[in-house]
Amino acid sequence: MKKILLLSVLVPAYMTANACGCLGGVDKRYEDWGKLQLIDNQLSSSKTGSTVQLRGWSTQSLHSDDVQGCLGMKQWKLMQEYGANVVRLAMYVDAPKSYLGNEAKYKEFIKTSIEETSKLGMYCIVDWHNTADTLSNGDPNDYINESKDFFEEISKYCADSAYGHVLYEICNEANCGWTNIKSYAENVIPVIVANQPDAIVIVGTDQWCQKIVEPVTNPIDSLYKKNVMYSFHYDACSHYYLLGEFRNAQKKIPVFVSEWSAANFDGEGPLCTDNSNELIANCDKRNDAPQVVSWCVENWGKKGDATSFFTGSCSSNNVSQYSDSGVRYGDYVLGLLGYCPPDTSDKHGHSDTLMAYNKISSTGASLWHWDYFDLGGEGNAYHDVNGGAWEIDSNGVVLNYKKDGEEVDVFSLAVEMAWLDKPCPWSTVENGKVVDFDSTISTFWKDEKGNPTYKSLNAGRHYFGTEVSARPDEGVDLLYANCRGTEYENLGYSGLGWVEAGEWINYTVNVEKPGFYKVSGLINGEYMSPKYDGEISIRSSFGNHLRVPDRLWDNEYITTFGFLPASECDKSVEPYEPWNCWSILDAKSGKEKQVLCLFPEAGEQSITIEFHANIIGGFGPLIFEWYADSGLPDSVCCYDPSMVENVDATAFSIYPNPTTGEFTITLAENAEAIVDVVNMAGQVVVSQNIVGSATINKALTSGVYTVVVKSNGGVSTQKLVVK
Repeated sequence: MKKILLLSVLVPAYMTANACGCLGGVDKRYEDWGKLQLIDNQLSSSKTGSTVQLRGWSTQSLHSDDVQGCLGMKQWKLMQEYGANVVRLAMYVDAPKSYLGNEAKYKEFIKTSIEETSKLGMYCIVDWHNTADTLSNGDPNDYINESKDFFEEISKYCADSAYGHVLYEICNEANCGWTNIKSYAENVIPVIVANQPDAIVIVGTDQWCQKIVEPVTNPIDSLYKKNVMYSFHYDACSHYYLLGEFRNAQKKIPVFVSEWSAANFDGEGPLCTDNSNELIANCDKRNDAPQVVSWCVENWGKKGDATSFFTGSCSSNNVSQYSDSGVRYGDYVLGLLGYCPPDTSDKHGHSDTLMAYNKISSTGASLWHWDYFDLGGEGNAYHDVNGGAWEIDSNGVVLNYKKDGEEVDVFSLAVEMAWLDKPCPWSTVENGKVVDFDSTISTFWKDEKGNPTYKSLNAGRHYFGTEVSARPDEGVDLLYANCRGTEYENLGYSGLGWVEAGEWINYTVNVEKPGFYKVSGLINGEYMSPKYDGEISIRSSFGNHLRVPDRLWDNEYITTFGFLPASECDKSVEPYEPWNCWSILDAKSGKEKQVLCLFPEAGEQSITIEFHANIIGGFGPLIFEWYADSGLPDSVCCYDPSMVENVDATAFSIYPNPTTGEFTITLAENAEAIVDVVNMAGQVVVSQNIVGSATINKALTSGVYTVVVKSNGGVSTQKLVVK
């Protein structure tokens, strides 16, 4: 009991130190340790050989409703700010909506998360979660082929991308006997080490990872001794009796506590912090420690039970308040990590370092994260220029509800009251000051007297973004978009809620390749396009980015886009809920049923998305898909094939068409003409005088071109397809 009492004193000391000096939490990352290795049984740095302890969170299963909105770059960054240096991606295999049957989308999500954690210098555990709760007998061999396929692809992706920060947990919470688990592991591990010979592979032990001592006498084949660690799971109120076996295993084999909680195994209370403290004391470095053990606490999610780190949404405002014997679970976990609280004097209530950007890929669909916005305009990401709360003079100048650098959309605040404990806000603003307020306001943006500030009023709006759930001085709701019925279901994307005409958002995008990208989006049955031409524009210092396929050279033919109402919902399902019925639809602008977005340059760049009509729900993430090269060094210019006259497609022939490069043009009656080959942006890429026929062999990128033949008899055109 001596260790229990000692750590019970140390944990509150962490919190006290943070308040007046801050211990800084986990201060070692990938850039410090590099790729991990096993030295004897100790997880160690390949850079320095020093002892490594990873500490962080395990998510709830990626398919669960209780983890949606809690995944992605900004969530990993929030983990890191709380002191974590590892995130464990818990992925169930055959639960409804989980991996099996959705292999492609989960592989893509795992790859994206690996890339994101790499950018943050965090370690990432990729988990294959099989358990008797979902499998008929808890035997990972039931899906061994699927497992080998998954880990072969992910490990090859990491090898090809030179990602050394990934650990593989190939078997989690099996319940079929250690002999079967060992056999499974010895078939899956070779798939990984074939791609990454030095990979760290965590193997779950029997009976939901409780029988940690069995591998002591019957370990995995010694061929993989430098790769293999063994997983131990611990729920403090249920498994205290296992700590003796855990300490014994520590002396003999490399151990990783990949899941633990301070409560019961079923996720319910009470909190057993003394039992938890003893586990952590045995994991931490001390003079008699046979091994420093890494751990991931359960869980980063919003279910609201005793083991969930959040309640309601995964934001810094919603850290679990579950309390037992005066200890709040959220505070307890943060204390273990030595969390440094942020400087709440920051104007925006959050750090600019939490910003992420949308990546536009030329090789697949790129879904838009609405919550990856920049700060723009007056320091506000969403700028309210209207709304029923304004009092405006005859010149359009706002007289009330304005304070230097801050604007308050009280009307929208009154509409969206999810931040209140009572159904009506009674807040009054006079002469630029809050003179009356409802004591039920739940916010930390307060003045020196403890009264709500302008930030408090506007931050009361309810958000489901991946950074925080309430942000100051913003007037657009970001709602969780489950994207049900599509391949993107429950992958943590946000949709637009209440948006008013005149608002805008600044974004940074990272474009892989310059060119034209087709715009589509995820739209649900609630959405109604408010304008014939659409309600959204995309602009930057370059100008208008929108085009249509037949007029790529025309930079003002369309300036906005929208969507048709979703029509693919299955209304036979009872009860029919339009907000849960999503379709992937192409963007439209007036009569044009396909909209393109031109990015003239590669790399990071700033764009502004403007709203020209009200949007109230139903609008999920945009999708950008590669369409064609622009061929533009600076801007769209020069040539409009639609302006030619006397078009006669029989005046010449092209062979072969389609072509992979070389093609021959033959003119009628051995005529003489000028031949121009024009790309989709209206640029002339080939111009040549020919008599009768000529073979053209010029390196053209794949796409559709217009061949224009000009002679004394007029002008003729044909399409040319280059594969």
